Amino acid sequence: MATERREVVEAGGRSGRLWLAPIALLYLIALIAPISFFLVMSVFRYSALELWVPTVTGENFARLLGDAYHRAIIVRTLKIALLTTIGCLALGYPLAWYLARTASAWRGLLGSEGTINTILRGLGLVDRPLKILHTELAVLIALVHILLPYMVFPLFAALAGQDPDLERAAHTLGAGRARTFLEVTLPLSRPGILMGSALVFTLTAGAVVTPALMGGKDVRMLGQTIYELTMSTLNWPLASAVAFVLVLCQFAILLVYFRSGRRRAA
Repeated sequence: MATERREVVEAGGRSGRLWLAPIALLYLIALIAPISFFLVMSVFRYSALELWVPTVTGENFARLLGDAYHRAIIVRTLKIALLTTIGCLALGYPLAWYLARTASAWRGLLGSEGTINTILRGLGLVDRPLKILHTELAVLIALVHILLPYMVFPLFAALAGQDPDLERAAHTLGAGRARTFLEVTLPLSRPGILMGSALVFTLTAGAVVTPALMGGKDVRMLGQTIYELTMSTLNWPLASAVAFVLVLCQFAILLVYFRSGRRRAA
């Protein structure tokens, strides 16, 4: 009997591995192979005639991390990604809470002759149009607007899944609304906060179109830098090094998310 049970378990294990094979192949083609390609490319030497020379060198990373221009782009990307995440969380949490409990347009708004400047000048608050477009603030506003759903939906799922009896029990035990939220609702919604933050941060860090439209040439981020190095200057080794830094930052955020999830499960 034990032998038969073991054979059934082994057969089930083989069947499970067969079902996982297509998924593993998809990951290999769509994720592992591209990442491996630009990781290898990032240590090759750049050549204006041949795009790259298969000679191992560390000059791409030395240029990326040693040059003040590229360091400023990395810092700006991380700063805007962090502020976008905070903005989406600040706006998305109340919206998700309301939905759970109740079961470029931006260029026209932010331009020198746009709606915001028109209103400010009409009210006599400013004498000349404010420079909002082509600034980090414009990029931040547009990214928060675009990525807000990626924060709202994980938060909504976490809040809607909470047992409403927990809040009623807290009120019965004498906790006010603020204490109930801080000690019951907010801790239980932590998975949604982490998931939404990871999504928004990674999407912001790799954004290309929105920073280009709203920031112009004055606000450079890593996604734009990779695109220009690949398509304009054809410096693929340096572009691969920049992409490596970007992916490293994104994987670090995801690692924090999954480690937090494991600690919570434990």
